[in-house]
Amino acid sequence: MGDSASARPSFTADPQDVYREFRAPLLVLALTTGTAGFVDAFAFLHYGAFVANQSGNAVLLGIGLAGRHAAWPESAASLVAFAVGTGVVSQVRAAAGRWSQSSRGLACAVLAMALWTVLNVLLDYGRQGGPARVGLAAAGGLAMGALATLFARTAGITTAVTYQSGTVAKLGERIGRWLLGPDTGRSRARQGTFLGLLALTCYAAGGGLGTVAQQQPLWVPAWGTLALASLSLLLRTGR
Repeated sequence: MGDSASARPSFTADPQDVYREFRAPLLVLALTTGTAGFVDAFAFLHYGAFVANQSGNAVLLGIGLAGRHAAWPESAASLVAFAVGTGVVSQVRAAAGRWSQSSRGLACAVLAMALWTVLNVLLDYGRQGGPARVGLAAAGGLAMGALATLFARTAGITTAVTYQSGTVAKLGERIGRWLLGPDTGRSRARQGTFLGLLALTCYAAGGGLGTVAQQQPLWVPAWGTLALASLSLLLRTGR
C-alpha cells in the first residue's frame, strides 16, 4: 500500500482516485468509511462476524476452528462473499460501457446493500441464528466487497474504505516522514496523515452510530443503502 510518487495533477487521469470520480471527495471518503464502520458494528453485534473488516473475520475464523467462537461460519461466509463481491464488481468496472467506472461500481454496491436490506427484514435480522445469520453475513460481505472497489486513492494517496489495518500502518509511516523525513516530502506526508486520520475517525464514528442503531436492527442496512445511494449526487459527469 504505497503512496503515489507522481505530482498532484496525475490523479485526474486515475479512475480509482476519488478526486477524479467525485465532487467533494473528502465528503465521499468520510461517508464511505463511516458507512463501513456503521454496518460493521451492526453485523458484529448481531451475527458475530464483520462484513467489512475481513482481517477480523480471518482471526475469528481461526478462533472458531479452535473451538472458541461459535459464529465462525458467519465469518467464513462474509469473507468469501466479500472476495466474490470485489472480484465481480472489479470486472464490471473494467468492462467497456457508456457509464463511468465509478457509476457502475457505485450502482453495484447500492444494489448489493439493497439486497442485504431486504434479506435482513425477511430473515428478521438473523435473530433466530443458524443459516439465516450465515446468509445475512454473506449478503453484508458481498455489499462491502462491492464498496471496496469504489476508489483506492485520494489525491494520489492510498486510502481504504472497508478495512483500516493498512490505514494505521501507513499513518505511522506518514507521521514519521512528516516529522523526520526530508523537507521535500513533508507536505505530502502531512496530507496523507490527515487523510488517514479522517478515514479512521469516520470508521470509528460509524461504528459508534451502528452500535446505537441496534435499537432498530431491521433498518440498519437500509440506512447504509441510503447513505451509499446519496453518493450518486456527487458523481462527476461529462468527463
